[in-house]
Amino acid sequence: MIEKKSGKINEIVYNNTVYYNGKYIYYPTITGLKSMLDEIISSKSTTDYLRITPFYINELLDMQIEFEEYMFFIECRDCFDKEVQENHIKEYLDVPDTPRTLNDLRLGTKLYPLCKNDDVVSFQIALEKYKDSLKEILPKLMEIAKTEMGLKEVHLPFGYFCFEVHSG
Repeated sequence: MIEKKSGKINEIVYNNTVYYNGKYIYYPTITGLKSMLDEIISSKSTTDYLRITPFYINELLDMQIEFEEYMFFIECRDCFDKEVQENHIKEYLDVPDTPRTLNDLRLGTKLYPLCKNDDVVSFQIALEKYKDSLKEILPKLMEIAKTEMGLKEVHLPFGYFCFEVHSG
């Protein structure tokens, strides 16, 4: 059973990713994710962290692929400086145990931001940037899925993107 954590954002994530009194997890599609992000942004609060990992499922092939290198991870800290922020981004750009790496520092700044605790505006801006970056990211993910899963045109109507969302 999945426990409901305290806090506005944790409650929003729980309400959008868990059902049947916490027995089952729901992975939102792009529409559900954008709606959840809008709800989080309008809550005017922050949380310790928010992690969103995209994956693609194809029902016809009974296959799925997770895109850890395109995970969004925002962490709110007491304090940090520019050097800490840069090191944080670089740490996520080159993860040795993933099948693919993201070597795009510009995109990394959108996917792995830091913000100060209780800095609602920076938190909201980071979520808006992530939401906007999905227009760039999802076509890249589709190309990776096509290549790595051997997807053909006939398979595409049976596939969709989902997102695993955690907060703390």
